[in-house]
Amino acid sequence: MAGFFSKLGGKRETYVEDTQDEYLALNESEIIVNNPKREYDVEVQVFVLDDYEHIRKILDTIRSETTMCLIDIHLLRNKDPDELKKAIDKLKKTVEAVSGELIGFHENWIMAIPKNVKVRRNK
Repeated sequence: MAGFFSKLGGKRETYVEDTQDEYLALNESEIIVNNPKREYDVEVQVFVLDDYEHIRKILDTIRSETTMCLIDIHLLRNKDPDELKKAIDKLKKTVEAVSGELIGFHENWIMAIPKNVKVRRNK
């Protein structure tokens, strides 16, 4: 959207309501939300594991150590539980190799977490 307004030659202003029911004009450069230049420490990527052969892309992503992988395993669980066990063993070994963590948070979902992410668990 920012590119659209820059092509028009005008500056885009956003109005934000303050506590006194007045509006404050902010220039596009002052808005942090949806800033394409913003750097992130960790990305989150969602995968659907429907076949053991598709695990390679997930393993490569885990090895990057900058991406948290959310993996939906329900299709492989329904298709072939033996392949699911094999896939989870492979995921565990790869996560351990990069000092990360593998967490199941639902019967159909697991997360591969890089070492620079801390997960708080309620006890």
